Amino acid sequence: MKPLVSLRVLDLTTGNPYIGSMFADYGAEVIKIEAPGAGDPIRRRGAADGAPEGPYSPYYMRGKKSVAVDCTRPEGAEIIRRLAAGSDVIVFSTAEEKNAAYGLSYADLKEVNPRIVYGVLTPFGEDGPWKDLPDYDLIMMARGGLLEKTGMPEKPTKFGFPLGYIYASWHLTAGMMAAVLRAEETGEGMKVSCSAWQTIMELDDTFAECFQALNTLPKRIGNGFPTTNPTDTFKCTNGWFSLSIGSDKQWLDFTHEAGMDEKWGEGTVYAHDPVRSMEHYFGELDEQLREYFAGISIEEADQICRRAMVPGGPCNTVPELMTDEQVRVRNMLIEVGGVTQVGIPAKFLRDNENDDRIEPAHAVGADTEEYLKGIQVDDLQLQQLHAAGVI
Repeated sequence: MKPLVSLRVLDLTTGNPYIGSMFADYGAEVIKIEAPGAGDPIRRRGAADGAPEGPYSPYYMRGKKSVAVDCTRPEGAEIIRRLAAGSDVIVFSTAEEKNAAYGLSYADLKEVNPRIVYGVLTPFGEDGPWKDLPDYDLIMMARGGLLEKTGMPEKPTKFGFPLGYIYASWHLTAGMMAAVLRAEETGEGMKVSCSAWQTIMELDDTFAECFQALNTLPKRIGNGFPTTNPTDTFKCTNGWFSLSIGSDKQWLDFTHEAGMDEKWGEGTVYAHDPVRSMEHYFGELDEQLREYFAGISIEEADQICRRAMVPGGPCNTVPELMTDEQVRVRNMLIEVGGVTQVGIPAKFLRDNENDDRIEPAHAVGADTEEYLKGIQVDDLQLQQLHAAGVI
């Protein structure tokens, strides 16, 4: 049994459904509140012409119930308040001051449920001079200082996936779960607010380590690391390989297994840091390593690193991961409603049940009638709300 089966979550996020996905994957009853008709914008992302939904929808909507309510209408906001009365958590991707315009502030909802945990995820926070700025993940990384340190010297480069909102979702989910635990003890909920920009800033430890301690900041150096090298990707005869050396012992073990003791090992200028990293790596040693890896295959490089017990491995493609034995053993690809999806990283091993079993995504509004009847909305009221476009 998954650990959050007794938790009910109202998910009012829009276009950023990862928070609700974490709760759903871990067993919570997640009621996804969507706009009547089209639903959450994530449903259309990546959709081909004429297709009702895109490839993101089955993944981000899995395990959730779908209730279609226009919460910007007074009747819709009242439905949310009544659902909140029987829920543990409610989460928004809009600032509380905007929710307050519809009677959905924290103060409004704690009147109907003092135990409610009220989560808010915004781009830059709910106050300050940036609070109303438009956003995308690239802007989070830029304003959070991450791009200044990521990429090649000539150009900052973003991550290949939306790191800011995913990482912020982790933080907000953890914060809300901490508040849930407190509510169980005290009977009193609280508001938990997080922003994607704040989490990007917190993610980067070079500020504290380099600026505060050394009065300097690292430069963009691609895959390299300022003080410990080699740390980079290298082109082999049949693809790309990654190597990350963290100590002199690792380096010397690598050079031995690579058959390069005389050239790179003990007694050479490359044997020890900081000389290896600071004086030689970004120059002739880097060139020598590239020449070495260019003459061997990924498989040969992998065996060298395995024998030396140093961190190294192929830069896997998605098709390669799909057939990798480690992926299979750890159940990181699962079938959900006949669709292959990425599995759950955290495995719950107390019992022998299948913790990867997840219910497929529901159609927009598929559960509206069930949940509204659960808050004593009768058939006539359902018809009236539907006719008015509220549901």
